[in-house]
Amino acid sequence: MTNAAFRKLTPTADERLAELGLRLAVLDRAITAGIDARAASPPFGPTNAPGLLDWIHRVGTLRQLLAAEGWERLDQWNAGLVRHPSRPILLGAMQGNRGTGSPDAPLRSDYAKGPAIAAMMRDNDHDQFALFESARNEGLKLWFLVTYPLQLEDRLVVLREVSQPEPTPQNQVIDRWAHRIPLPPMEFPQLKAPNVDGPEEVDFSVAFRSRASANAAHHDLR
Repeated sequence: MTNAAFRKLTPTADERLAELGLRLAVLDRAITAGIDARAASPPFGPTNAPGLLDWIHRVGTLRQLLAAEGWERLDQWNAGLVRHPSRPILLGAMQGNRGTGSPDAPLRSDYAKGPAIAAMMRDNDHDQFALFESARNEGLKLWFLVTYPLQLEDRLVVLREVSQPEPTPQNQVIDRWAHRIPLPPMEFPQLKAPNVDGPEEVDFSVAFRSRASANAAHHDLR
């Protein structure tokens, strides 16, 4: 088999995103909205404000942009998800770790997940062999836009990927993944954003691109 033939059998990140009905430009805009909100956080606000504002605006922008493409916002248990218009796919946003975006590095969620998220992961895949198969439609598949911000000298870098966790019991961090789609990091030059240990997440109980290219009912605060 020639190298050219082999490359045709290996989908690119853009092709894999397209299978989910996603485009990198949409993810860019959502992440940028979160970083803008983080940077604008009041200096005397709560210490978790920058990360929480990042998460709120990232989720809000992601859902707004996808709703314009036919996706449906899903507010069950206030989980802040969005549902594909014709396929059994849910998408949310969460914080990863320094392995985010690196296919050879272990990825884990920074926080344990409550029973609502655990319940919505129960129909996820258990391995990497069913990716995009048409038979995989018996239940909803929960994917996440996973991000992790790093301050590197005079620039902020956001590591990212779009990935589907394996079913995970409640009150545990997610560290097993059925599918991972690593994406190139986004770089925000000359920006020092507060609280870059990672965006705060909201969980409810019951995956270098320049910034210029990017422009093309109980609850637990996590």
